[in-house]
Amino acid sequence: MKKIIIAISAVILAASCAKFDEMSKNPYTLYDAPAEEYVHPIMFKTQYNLINVFRTNTILLMQYAVSTNAENSSRVIDNYNIPEALTDDVWLALYLQLGNAAAMYDKAVKDQDGPMQAVALILQSFLITQITDTYGDVPFSEACVLAVSEPNGNYTMKYDTQKDIYRSVILKLEKANELLGALEAANNSGSSIRLNFSPACDKTFGGNFDKWRRFGNSLYARVLLRIAMKVIEEDGGVFDLNDDESINVKSKLSELYANFRAGGGDYPQMRSIDDRPLIPFSDQNEIEHTPFYTTTSGSWNTIAVSDVLCRKMLDTVEKGQDEQGIIYYEWKSSETAGGHIEDPRYDCWWRKPNGMPVQLEASKRAKFLDSDAHKSTEGNSKIGRMVRGKNAEGKPEPSRITGKIYDLQNASYYPLMQYSELLFLYAEAGARGWINTLVGFAAYQDLFKKGITASILEWNPYVTADSQEVVDYVSYCTTVEKYSEQTFNSDNALEAILTQKWLSNFFISIESWCDYRRTGYPILITNGEAARNDHILPTRMRYPADEAYRNPVTYPEALERLGGTNNIKTDVWWADTEESKEIRLKGRTD
Repeated sequence: MKKIIIAISAVILAASCAKFDEMSKNPYTLYDAPAEEYVHPIMFKTQYNLINVFRTNTILLMQYAVSTNAENSSRVIDNYNIPEALTDDVWLALYLQLGNAAAMYDKAVKDQDGPMQAVALILQSFLITQITDTYGDVPFSEACVLAVSEPNGNYTMKYDTQKDIYRSVILKLEKANELLGALEAANNSGSSIRLNFSPACDKTFGGNFDKWRRFGNSLYARVLLRIAMKVIEEDGGVFDLNDDESINVKSKLSELYANFRAGGGDYPQMRSIDDRPLIPFSDQNEIEHTPFYTTTSGSWNTIAVSDVLCRKMLDTVEKGQDEQGIIYYEWKSSETAGGHIEDPRYDCWWRKPNGMPVQLEASKRAKFLDSDAHKSTEGNSKIGRMVRGKNAEGKPEPSRITGKIYDLQNASYYPLMQYSELLFLYAEAGARGWINTLVGFAAYQDLFKKGITASILEWNPYVTADSQEVVDYVSYCTTVEKYSEQTFNSDNALEAILTQKWLSNFFISIESWCDYRRTGYPILITNGEAARNDHILPTRMRYPADEAYRNPVTYPEALERLGGTNNIKTDVWWADTEESKEIRLKGRTD
């Protein structure tokens, strides 16, 4: 398994946290550095790759956007015709950082540094869930051991089942919480201990161990919800962690929610949007540029907003059919707006308000873009492209809707996880009846509304929770026939919550794709005229092509568990539930 070994045994470190330039320029050099000096390089490179994965993959799979590439020979992701090379992205990037996190943990153990062990365990847990949620069964237990072992020439390692990986992740997150809890307990008893580490080594949380603990437990809540439907279907909700330990996922979710509601307790979690893990980027320092820094306007504009998203977020009206018979929609101006309250997040992401249909054949895609129906009188496209702050001449590029300036291409930070996700997570668990203290429609409706508000504030710097447009939109989401042509109620609560969570997780790596596979929401039409893959929105990504000869012993065993082929339509373990499959069918029923 040579590819992984090269990656995961490369620890990106330097003699001090201030030498980030050197870390990035010499990524295959090993340094004997304190554990804390691993933190920012791991966080930065992880997020660097994940935001790129979102823009090249998730944004298209999950119908936020459509590729404008109209070449007949092109392989179009939103049509599920996915290039094999693209499926390597998460594998190559995140195994490198998983190895770094394993080396960080090993160093913290040698130094008897419990708090830094906890941070390393949280990083390992985050990284391996991103990897396994992309591919399914993957190397983990032996891969992490090998990352801190002397080379022995044996580079073949087993593929852990996803179920076993999640067992390990839960144990790691429990241990991380215990280690950081001991730190807090010692401080409360008057012991002289450190509550922080060097802010220069942690540009996300400034070295604040309390915020790391809250992030770890927020991740724990995500993990529990990820597996809950499968564990409940398989084993009634009891998840065996090892020979001696097990958890009941409903009881544990209830325990975490009680702590979330209290703002602390044994499992403190994020309390507001200020606790989010925000990874900083800078256009002033080449080493801290975004992956989109040098992307030209032409390349940036090859992604257009989908009409699926426009119709969810804006007041649009069906205008009829264009020259080739494609139904298209246009945004209503404020003078003609009807009852639809426009989403305050929309122009944080898109410059123009009209969308493009999904799953068009290449020739229709080209004609749609060239049609006079989709151009202004000046000949400019009406179809929305992603905001980029400045145009090709370096001038501010305002939203056509509000005239305000936003920047996705070179933002000063990107969130690794949103606080609003927690609110939607607990709202979903409440709607499913899984949390014994979250009883009744009003309780989870309140979390739903708070989640929408938090999400708007996470994206839109020009509003507050009390801004009229925010208040109006949140009210609109519960009082109009927005979900399955009904107002928000106990019957459509899951669709409503997960549709809003889909919006909230814009630009958050693969999270909305995970929710879709896990629950079937939001309901997306996947049987368009150009859709491939048997009209199945991909359920996993293929293993890298060279795994067959890099890992010849255990790779075939992993394929056998997939049914014998390295395909993109076999469910990963936690997504393989009757409920999820039934709901996903709604989008591809002929």
